[in-house]
Amino acid sequence: MMIRTEIPVFETSNDFHEAIGFPHRSHIPNFDVYAFERSEPSTRRCMPPYRQGFYYIGLLSNVGKSKLNLNTDWLSLDGYPLLFVVPGQVFSWVWDAKIAGFNIMFKKEFLMHVVPNLIEDFPFLKMSENKVLVLTKEEHESLYFDAERMHSVFKNPHPYQEKMLEGMLLTFLYYCKAVYERYKKTENHLTSAQMITQKFETLVDKMYVDTKNVSDYADQLNITPNYLTTTVKKLTGKSAKDIIQERLLVESKSLLKFSGLDIAEIAYRLNFQEPTHFTRFFKKLSGTTPNKFRQLN
Repeated sequence: MMIRTEIPVFETSNDFHEAIGFPHRSHIPNFDVYAFERSEPSTRRCMPPYRQGFYYIGLLSNVGKSKLNLNTDWLSLDGYPLLFVVPGQVFSWVWDAKIAGFNIMFKKEFLMHVVPNLIEDFPFLKMSENKVLVLTKEEHESLYFDAERMHSVFKNPHPYQEKMLEGMLLTFLYYCKAVYERYKKTENHLTSAQMITQKFETLVDKMYVDTKNVSDYADQLNITPNYLTTTVKKLTGKSAKDIIQERLLVESKSLLKFSGLDIAEIAYRLNFQEPTHFTRFFKKLSGTTPNKFRQLN
């Protein structure tokens, strides 16, 4: 019988590097960048599930046979992948020895002075978004050039180093946003409906455990529940309730697969009044019971 343990959480990039046996350490609070090729032979190539307290961007130029799992889903790494992992997600991986590219890690505090609302400015960093964007050759070359410049500045201490990196990261993120908008086939300027949907999805990431009621989210947005549901449905094809439940299901699967908590403990952690309510919810959305899902995973 497999023994399940609590998923470790690495609050900083340096905590993470220590865990994987990578001697690299960042000297800048809340920011880090390094090339995959710098990974030492002693660095782990396989990592069991963990969470992190920082944002991670992987700009990959060579993938090989690498395998990545995010929130129980295997990620596709075709072409020129641009990978995002955000705080709170469950991530695990097997890196190929020939993996190449850049890793960029930062906390929201690093950009707090220039971007107070990180998720609103960069919606591709939301929990609910697709976490791998496939770049064109031109997009990859442009971002790779920017990553190389960031890496160069990072390696050479300078009185204005942090300010320079702050601006360079911001430029990098805005280019990612342009890629995201091209990828999603949306306009650069959000309509009122798009803004409402974006703010709602951000609230879901914060509140899905505390409340499952659409009316509570509508209150936060100062609109009626019916208007929220109609707006979200028009843009996403899903009701507001569907999005709340899908977020709850993702966390349910993560806890079932990776934690040692029993079903009742998971139910109470996710704010279900009774374990039976959780079991009914899980079976309705996934087609199987929590126990069966755990046995198969």
